[in-house]
Amino acid sequence: MSDHFQTSGAMSRRPRRASAAPPGRQRGAWRAATLAASAALLALATAACGSGGGGGASGGPEASAPAATSAGTTAGSGTAGDTTGGSGTSSAPPASSAPATSAPPVSSVSGTPPGEPGDGGQTVTTASRCTAERLGLSLSAPNPGAGQIYYDLRLINKGPGSCALQGFPGVSLLAGDGAPIGRPATREGGTLPAVTLAPGAAAHITLHTLNKGIKGSSCWPQPSLLQVYPPDSKDAMTLATSQPVVCGDTFTVSAVAAS
Repeated sequence: MSDHFQTSGAMSRRPRRASAAPPGRQRGAWRAATLAASAALLALATAACGSGGGGGASGGPEASAPAATSAGTTAGSGTAGDTTGGSGTSSAPPASSAPATSAPPVSSVSGTPPGEPGDGGQTVTTASRCTAERLGLSLSAPNPGAGQIYYDLRLINKGPGSCALQGFPGVSLLAGDGAPIGRPATREGGTLPAVTLAPGAAAHITLHTLNKGIKGSSCWPQPSLLQVYPPDSKDAMTLATSQPVVCGDTFTVSAVAAS
C-alpha cells in the first residue's frame, strides 16, 4: 500500500509542459498582437486617405471635371474658372461678333434698270463703250406703211474719241411730269454686231407702232419726253418730243445697227 501511494504521489508531482504560459500572459500577448495589427491597419488607412486628398489638391480626375465645367460656362465673360462675370483677357469673342459677309448687289442681265429692254453684247468692253454722257439723241419723222409706223432713233457720238455700242437700248415714253406712259418698248429682232462710232457718227435704232384702228381703237396718251437707256447703261437720256403716239398696244425697239 505504501508503495502504491508513493507511486501515485510521484505521478502527481509530474512537472507541467514548459511551453504553456500562464493565462495572464496569454491575454497580454493577444492584446499586444491586436494593437499591432490595428496600428498597421490605421497606418494603411492614413496613407490611402493622404493619397486621395493629394489627388484632389493637385487637380486629379475627381477635381478636374468640375473645374472644366466652370471654365466652359464662363468662357464668354471672364477667365477660366472665373464665376464673377467680369471680363478677362482670355475670354473668347462670341460667335456673332464675326463680321457679316455682305452679298454683292444684284444687277439686271442687261445692265439697265428692271423693265428696260437694254441688252449689250459681250464684245464691247467697258473702256470702249459709248456712255450716256457722250451721246446725243435724234428722232426722225414717222414713216408709215401698210398700217405700220416706224421711227428712226439715232444715238450720236459727241465725244472726242471712238466708242462702241451693241444690243438693245431701253426706250420709254414719259409725260411732262415724268410719269411713265404705257410700258417700255419690247425687243424686236435679234442682237446685231457691235457698232463702232467715230466722233460725230451715229448708230440707228428702229421704233415701231401701229396706225390707229389697225389693232383695236385705243392709243396711248401723247408723250412729252422720250427716255432712252443706251445698251449696258444705267444712265438715261431724254429727248423732248410728242412722238411716237403708240396705238394697238404695240411698241417695239430694234437692236443698235450701223448706218
